Amino acid sequence: MNIGYLHEILSHIEEIQVIGKNVKVGGVIYNVMGIVRHGKEMKLIILHYDESFQQNVGESEAAELYETPNIPESNRVMMRNNRKYDVINPFESVMKVFIDEREFNVCNFEQSQLSEQDWGNILTISSFLKNGWQPNDIDFQNINTLFISRLKLEGEYLSIPDINGKPEFRFIMGPRCIARQVEKSVTLVVGDNYPDKLVFQDATGEEHYVQINRVYLSDMWKEMDNVFTDPKLREHLTSEEITERRLDFEERFSEMCPRGMCFPVIEYECEEEISIEFYSKSYLNAKPMDRSRSMGFIVGPEKPKGVLGFNLKAAVIQEPVPVDTVRIEAELFRYILITKSDDIVL
Repeated sequence: MNIGYLHEILSHIEEIQVIGKNVKVGGVIYNVMGIVRHGKEMKLIILHYDESFQQNVGESEAAELYETPNIPESNRVMMRNNRKYDVINPFESVMKVFIDEREFNVCNFEQSQLSEQDWGNILTISSFLKNGWQPNDIDFQNINTLFISRLKLEGEYLSIPDINGKPEFRFIMGPRCIARQVEKSVTLVVGDNYPDKLVFQDATGEEHYVQINRVYLSDMWKEMDNVFTDPKLREHLTSEEITERRLDFEERFSEMCPRGMCFPVIEYECEEEISIEFYSKSYLNAKPMDRSRSMGFIVGPEKPKGVLGFNLKAAVIQEPVPVDTVRIEAELFRYILITKSDDIVL
């Protein structure tokens, strides 16, 4: 820490407009602090406090004191914990903001948890306080329990537009993804027929279904060989660039999938607003590997519609298996629900 660093942080706020409007959504307190401008960029700053999140974290930390320390964590436990204490923040799916009658598109969203060492955000809050901001309902919460969100407003601005003292805000919400645990066992058979729907429930007891159409093995080495030998690629890259990119891919990819191994792909139908994640039981119960690099693949279905006449989707089990694999003991681990929140007006 030095004075030069502090000066650089402060220079990121060339202009500030205090708003200070509170709203409570789903038990979470949000304070729309106001707008800051740096160069031609303008961002809307929101501070929020989620009491239930802090309770969950406190309970988790207390439970860890009584856990056996030498039991290795599994991928299953790790992925459960990664989702268990997600912070509720509807503003992450905001598409547009109306400030009175003025419309702004939101082109980027950032969120971070505050800490006493986070000088960038601490100085931002200090600047708002100096300009008259009132931290109603969150003024006596520990600084480490607060989160700050920045919504970048599309466009270039030489100054913050004129805003009256008590503007009305209308946040237009876009789709957001919610992960829900299932962990239902399923035996996948490569090339087999699946005549029946697989019905499952999440932790709330809500029932859904998935109709598997087929399971096959995808040889990503072969797929990428086709990509790198495609004559169309030479229209954009030189031979040297293609060779360089191919060697880089092979070096990184060989860490997670040796040649001769394939990835299982499940093509399925389900309700339009959800998608499914499958994992093998062996992966879920294994100890997490400390890889320096990771890669993921998205595979699309070969046909647009499935046997039920609904849109066909595809899920990849991101764990390589031998090319002669027939049966895979797996789990429908969780599903992703795509939903849309009500617009927020304050």
